[in-house]
Amino acid sequence: MPRFTFRYAVPLRQAVTHEQACQRQLAELLRAKLIFEGQLRQMQQTISDAKHQLGERLTGSVDLKAVGEVARFAGDSTIRGREIVQRLAELERRISAARQTLLEATQRRRSFELLRDRDERAWKKQQQRKESAVLDEVAARGHALRAPSLQANRTDLDLVENAA
Repeated sequence: MPRFTFRYAVPLRQAVTHEQACQRQLAELLRAKLIFEGQLRQMQQTISDAKHQLGERLTGSVDLKAVGEVARFAGDSTIRGREIVQRLAELERRISAARQTLLEATQRRRSFELLRDRDERAWKKQQQRKESAVLDEVAARGHALRAPSLQANRTDLDLVENAA
């Protein structure tokens, strides 16, 4: 039995491989985004906790050294927070570009799959037509081989009918 072979099987495999690579790249970028967002949340929580502790220390005698440490920590954290926000903005641009690339790769793969499906349906129809033609030929040959004996039987029947 003949098998269907897609004429663009190699480009389809390449499109699938490219799409998978695009998916991996997007996943890496999204993972980095989650890490940065986690760092930013943690930083904000730490600043909030430090300010709360400073508020508790301000009751009674004031420790200026502790106030200075919290202020420096908050300033350093703010600078690091801005850096993370800038990295996140750049990462968002890269994520957007990666999503667009993935969309294009998916469309390319899908177009090859649609072409494959269409070609396979056409191939199946052609195979059915070929099988029908072969069966018709076999039936015609069988009829042709039986035709002389059928003709002889008809002649015998005609003689019997005429005699009656």
